[in-house]
Amino acid sequence: MENYLIYKEDLLKDLSSRFDTLNFKFVIEKIGINISVLFVHGTSKSFQESDTWEKISGEIALKYQSKIDNIVDKWNIYIIYVAVDHVSKELKNKIENNRFSSRKIVEDNFDGVLTNGKLNALIIKHISNTDLIKVIEETNIITQKKYSPVNEKLWKLIPDDESIIGDPMRQKQIIESIKKL
Repeated sequence: MENYLIYKEDLLKDLSSRFDTLNFKFVIEKIGINISVLFVHGTSKSFQESDTWEKISGEIALKYQSKIDNIVDKWNIYIIYVAVDHVSKELKNKIENNRFSSRKIVEDNFDGVLTNGKLNALIIKHISNTDLIKVIEETNIITQKKYSPVNEKLWKLIPDDESIIGDPMRQKQIIESIKKL
């Protein structure tokens, strides 16, 4: 892991000096395995000019990925291109469908500065999905609440059991009762 940090710092220096219109952040997240995530913050135009996004991917392959020995860690490298403006569907697809060296994600219309909290939120949203347990728990709480109908009389017309299944006469009676209400 210490080597990763050295490679990470060298890569950040190189990228920052070579692509001065972009801001870079690098996070190594340990969630059972090491996940390396490079954040590239700028405009869609700066990503597209001279295929900058592709050059950044090449730099990662050469100066970071090639130095990692662990095969699992080597293939868990992500680049998240964070655009302050809208990224066209064509550019987004071109970047995200490129399979060279790393997985690529485009987040557009991003408002604000890349704080540690926002970096973590992007990792959760696009990579780890570690918020799923919380989402499931909150969903279960909502779905387990007792239903309270808007029209109590209408609700009472519907039987609690399955007695109306296959009984057209009973179904017709219920429909007629609903029409009367």
